[in-house]
Amino acid sequence: MRAASKPTVSEELTQRIAELTARVAELTRRLDLVEVVRGNGRAHPQPEPTLLGADDSSSPIEFLTDNGFVIVRPWEIDGSPAPTDGDCRFAVSDPNGNERTAAVRISRELMTATAIQTSGRIDQSSEFWICCAERRLADYLEAHDCFPEAKEIIVNDLDREDLLLAIRWGKSE
Repeated sequence: MRAASKPTVSEELTQRIAELTARVAELTRRLDLVEVVRGNGRAHPQPEPTLLGADDSSSPIEFLTDNGFVIVRPWEIDGSPAPTDGDCRFAVSDPNGNERTAAVRISRELMTATAIQTSGRIDQSSEFWICCAERRLADYLEAHDCFPEAKEIIVNDLDREDLLLAIRWGKSE
C-alpha cells in the first residue's frame, strides 16, 4: 500500500499539466494586454467571423485591410458578370469614407503563361485572377496607406502568395 500523502506519478502529471495550463492562460492574457497597449491588438476580443455561403446574403463581400480601407467587387452589387479578362475594377473606400474606383490589370502574357504552366487549370477566365487582383490592390493600400496614384495597378508576375494560391487553385481537398 502506498502512503496516503504521496501522490502517484499520474496524479503528479495531472497536477503539473493543470499548473502549466493556468500559466499559459495567464501569459496569453498578459500578451494580449501588451498588444493592446502597443496598438497591435484589439481592446475587446471580437467574436469569430461567421462564414456565409454565396446564397446566404445579397450583400457583397467587403475586403477590409488592416489599415481600414474597404474593397468591394462592384459586380456583386449590381449583378453584372464578373470580369473574365484580367481587367478588374474595384470600389474602394478609405478609413475616412472617401470612395474611388481602383483598377488592377493582369497582363495577358502572365495569364497565358500561367494557363500553360497549370495545364489549363487556371485559364484566362479563372476567378483566380480576381483574387490575385484584389489581393494586390489590398497590398498596395496597406503599403502606401492611400489610393493608387496611377489609373491602374498592373500585375506582370506572380509573387510568392500568388504562387501558393495557384498551386492549390482548383484542386480538390
